[in-house]
Amino acid sequence: MCTVLTLDREKLFGRTMDFPPRTPWRLTFLPAGYRWCPASEEKTIDNHYAILGGMRLVDDHYLIGDGINDQGLVCAELFFPVAASYGQARPGRLTLTPQDFIHWVLGSHATVQEVISDLENINVVKKRWFDGIQYPFHWFLMDSTESYGIEPLAGKLVVFKNTVGVYTNTPAYPVQIEKLNRYLGNDSESQFTAQTKIDLAKMNAQITGRNSSDRFILAAQARWGSKISTVEELKSFLQSVTIPKNAQHPHNYTHYQAIINQQTGEYRFYNQLTGETTTDNIKKHAQEKEIQRFE
Repeated sequence: MCTVLTLDREKLFGRTMDFPPRTPWRLTFLPAGYRWCPASEEKTIDNHYAILGGMRLVDDHYLIGDGINDQGLVCAELFFPVAASYGQARPGRLTLTPQDFIHWVLGSHATVQEVISDLENINVVKKRWFDGIQYPFHWFLMDSTESYGIEPLAGKLVVFKNTVGVYTNTPAYPVQIEKLNRYLGNDSESQFTAQTKIDLAKMNAQITGRNSSDRFILAAQARWGSKISTVEELKSFLQSVTIPKNAQHPHNYTHYQAIINQQTGEYRFYNQLTGETTTDNIKKHAQEKEIQRFE
């Protein structure tokens, strides 16, 4: 279970990465020109752009949880169980697993609109990744102008503008908006309207649960009601939805928190297992040619 919250000031992106224990997540830099092979393809892909992000390493393959490339494109994957429905491989199209989609996005595109225009050339299929696991994901994308979501529904990649600026897990985004409006007591249904914003500003009820829809409402209220605007306030919100590793959560807990400044290229990686913070900048490394994995 993961939570994304974005802020207009400096185009800040924040997220928690909640995941069962696998190989460790580390802040990692992949240079432009890095060659990789999707799990569902035999041919390799050469990245056009450098990437800085939270990644797992499995037998020399990088699984990217989120990141920013040297063009300022941000992308994050979030768990999307039950609702995820992927398509079939088609001749003439690049075939990607859900795990590889984010790598294709960040390595080959400069803007959200470039990604959207290129979707007709790929298929995302339900196949296992290099660690033998198949993950159901959906994705949040952001550049200097806009934020979007992409969800695999009924065998197709459904694209929508994320006007709320927040994202969590299942159910699908329109259902999350409908639940938000129902909680606020208005009849905007699956539309994020001016009335929704007004109601979020007046919202007084305290949400004690932390399921996907609870966290969606909490994030929306933080953005539009409390109107948090600084890195410190964003970090405080992420802490409020962080799942600690303990006896109650031995298998699914928050591995790291991330805050990305889309304008400056800064990435802050908060390791929840070690308590250490690693900060770096994609612009600092954009011309470098070697992989760097920050411990």
